[in-house]
Amino acid sequence: MPKTYDLILKNARIYDGSGGPWRDGDIAVTEGRVAGIGKISAARATRVLDVEGRAVSPGFIDPHSHADFIGVTLKDGDSKIVQGVTTDVAGQCGLTLSPVERGRTNLLRDYLKPFIPKEALPDFEWGRAGEMMDRIDRNGHATDIALLAGHGTIRIAVMGFDDRKAAGDELQRMKELLARELEDGCVGMSSGLVYPPGCFADHAELAELCEVTAAYGGIYSTHMRSESVDVLEAVKEAIAAAEESGCRLQISHHKIDRDLEGLSKETLGMMESARERGVDVTCDVYPYSSGSTLISVLLPLWAKEGGVEKMLTRLTSKEDRERIKADLKKNVPGWDNYVKSASYEKILICSASKDKTLEGKTLQAVADERGKAPDESLLDIVLSEGGEATVVMHAQSDSDNKRIMAHPLSMIGSDALAAAFTGKLAYGKAHPRSFGTFPRALGHFARDEKLFPLEIAVWKMTGFPAQRYGLGDRGLIKNGLIADFVVFDPQTIDGSADYANPRQIPKGIHQVIKNGIVVVENGRFLGQTLGKSVRRFAA
Repeated sequence: MPKTYDLILKNARIYDGSGGPWRDGDIAVTEGRVAGIGKISAARATRVLDVEGRAVSPGFIDPHSHADFIGVTLKDGDSKIVQGVTTDVAGQCGLTLSPVERGRTNLLRDYLKPFIPKEALPDFEWGRAGEMMDRIDRNGHATDIALLAGHGTIRIAVMGFDDRKAAGDELQRMKELLARELEDGCVGMSSGLVYPPGCFADHAELAELCEVTAAYGGIYSTHMRSESVDVLEAVKEAIAAAEESGCRLQISHHKIDRDLEGLSKETLGMMESARERGVDVTCDVYPYSSGSTLISVLLPLWAKEGGVEKMLTRLTSKEDRERIKADLKKNVPGWDNYVKSASYEKILICSASKDKTLEGKTLQAVADERGKAPDESLLDIVLSEGGEATVVMHAQSDSDNKRIMAHPLSMIGSDALAAAFTGKLAYGKAHPRSFGTFPRALGHFARDEKLFPLEIAVWKMTGFPAQRYGLGDRGLIKNGLIADFVVFDPQTIDGSADYANPRQIPKGIHQVIKNGIVVVENGRFLGQTLGKSVRRFAA
């Protein structure tokens, strides 16, 4: 008697996520898992989907995501699922919603508010990652979410925003909180060393925390201390922390400024040399030559010591404003001056909490409208918006971006917030990476630029990140693994999103399948929020 399956994908061109050559065949699914691959003819199924020779890959895994900011309260963010992402690795850049230390909740809330629309701001009624994961499981989400433990949030819980070295008992408490987060199921630790309070940590603190991470088999994912003039020193510091601790290392959203064009030859060479010494280091990269972050990142580090309220108070001081404006004109050791590297003409305001007329305008354009110097206008905006604005910075070298993407140690990630085409998450002028990262890599860079073969592009966003973050139940089309798939046309797939109109549905994606169920049909999210937390090291 023929077997009965829940779903059969017929006539697929299978890119299985391993990086190997494609093959033609059928894929059978039972109870959300791959149940057979090959010629499946004498079988019955609840649904048979003839994909007519189109490419079928595993669901994409975003190795660098900030979906957790909103995923704990809202489940209708469809920007990732429509471009084929079925799993987000979130909790990046040291910026996480957990752990929460009573008495410092307001510090954490004020710090994260710029990333989260008011309607989605969580209540922080949890103390640890496991409790937050429980809430994600109850609510559901468009994608599965794996979490990293955030160094910055751990430091806030213990030390607030103090700009000083951690005392012995404080470092011990940070190690205890990190271990608890890892025991709850976090896949590793992240740091954001350009953001306070992460930027106040010394190398010894990071190395000791990496030892804890390594003891749990986790990975250290770092937004390095510099991605600009001091990038070589930053790579050296990151590799040293991994080498001293024995921890695996992931360099986040690796990039090179235009003014330093060609330097990726050295940074990638440093990673290659480290691997020859036995240091397990890789990186991720997004397929755009511009980044996005908080507007407060444009200010020097000393201006942000103590937290958001103290930063805003400094902006009311004439003396402090003059000091900030002087720093904006020069290179300050230990601080990436994006105003100097990008210029006011190439920094775009993409979201504002109060004055929505700012969105989509450059800092220079706003200054011209107001009849003010651009540095004065910048400080006014940070103050009037309470620091709750984000910017896009057009500062990166396109040739280095391509070199990094093509390198075998890199995988494709978005560095994107959760977003949506409509509803509460359809605010501001989001960076186009929120809507087009993965189709752009497959279309523009694999097909048109021929930067890498299609099977390697698929591997960089499926099997590679699954292997890297220890997600052994996904990332490949293989019997027994989770039945997450993307059905796409290699000849037409592309990310349509741009900076002027980011909310555009990708081209060429016909279906996205989550747990064996079609959740996206011809670019339209069907509303099933099947995603849960992914607990890599849970006891």
